[in-house]
Amino acid sequence: MNDQHVHFMGIGGISMGGLARHLARDGVRVSGCDLTADADVRRTLAETGIEVYEGHDPAHVTGIDRLVVSAAIPSDHPELEAARAAGVEVWRRMDVLGELFSQYQALGVTGTHGKSTTSGMLATILMAAGVDPSVQLGAFHPELEGVMRHGDGAHLVAEVDESDPGFGQLHADTAVITNLEDDHVAGKHDERRTYHANLEALERTTQAYADGAARLVYCRDWDALHDLVKHHPNAVTYGEHPEADVRIVNLQPEPSGSTFEIHGLGDPVEVTLQVPGRHNASNAAAALTAAVVGADVSARAAAEALQRFAGVGRRWQRWPDLRGAWLVDDYAHHPTEVRVTLEAAVASGRRVRAVLQPHRWVRTAQHWPALADAASLASEVLVLDVYGAGERPIPGVSPAQIVERIRRHGAQAAHHDVASAVRYLRSSVEPNDLVITLGAGDVWKVVRSLAEPPEVPA
Repeated sequence: MNDQHVHFMGIGGISMGGLARHLARDGVRVSGCDLTADADVRRTLAETGIEVYEGHDPAHVTGIDRLVVSAAIPSDHPELEAARAAGVEVWRRMDVLGELFSQYQALGVTGTHGKSTTSGMLATILMAAGVDPSVQLGAFHPELEGVMRHGDGAHLVAEVDESDPGFGQLHADTAVITNLEDDHVAGKHDERRTYHANLEALERTTQAYADGAARLVYCRDWDALHDLVKHHPNAVTYGEHPEADVRIVNLQPEPSGSTFEIHGLGDPVEVTLQVPGRHNASNAAAALTAAVVGADVSARAAAEALQRFAGVGRRWQRWPDLRGAWLVDDYAHHPTEVRVTLEAAVASGRRVRAVLQPHRWVRTAQHWPALADAASLASEVLVLDVYGAGERPIPGVSPAQIVERIRRHGAQAAHHDVASAVRYLRSSVEPNDLVITLGAGDVWKVVRSLAEPPEVPA
């Protein structure tokens, strides 16, 4: 591939940009384009010698050898059609990741929840162990100062996005599956970008991913996942389940972290985390187990490395306090994620005030009752408009439904936009509050605004 010119369409996406930078570091000539190629994206990519164009144009494919497209690109896009007409080889993002998997001892982490945190923990462990891994993440990692790392070692740590049906074609040396739930499933809706047709299709793809791996590490706490992949000949399970091979024991949650023991990898080891919640203990057990069985790191060394893990971007990300109140941003957008994140927030002992931004029309149409039920764990919920992510609005789906259902649970709830949420919270926040933004869109702007001094009129 080194003598080719590869063009990335949608290079502004986190995963696409990370893959593009890896190829560029390998000496491949790389260019890219995106509708929202802002200055930060351009600067980050330019540092690796990548030329980035803002917007799409069929002329971009002139003279290139390979076009890489993200799953969000429609099949009839003019730039994509121009590449096909010119005989340019077209690859999907998963094709590029599969190429990297073939070059490394790949540890690939997938699942409905916890992929970014688990991958980030695993990267932290392998870097601390001195194996100099390459890394591809879907979230900012402070130690990487970004989302990727081009190491000289034999190992690759990669977050594998289960929303892309192509992930079933990957062949990992060590596949990690954190869990499996009904998400990125289109059902009766006709949206197919980053969606599986139905839950059965997602399960088949997950099973194919597991079957294609030399080793499998998966969470025993999810019975449906266990039933799906338990026949793998080289599997290791982890979790709190009594039948797990690697067990979480004596879990002690704390407001800003937890401590617990890991049994099943030789002598018991104690783990101390800086990120809170039972779900993060599970993520840590996954990363620790994968590091031991997939990279021959000792359990004790892995546990020591996890002590310094402070989280990845938009996963329980603390912003500067406002008048003593905690400001936290989290990517949680599926009902299960919202529930476990709010459980961790409530465990802090503070009054929890959540800003919830429903994400994608299809997901909201399918899961809004469960989303409202989960959000009602907070004392107060400010519900923003649906962040569509390019999807067409679905009639009959609205924030008002969510607000009304939350109120029926006894929590305060109201409809807001970003500006009104900032004004309301800034004027009413109290020292014992924990303000948390929840969603995969731009809801983080609320805590950013709260954390920054307000603008003073000239």
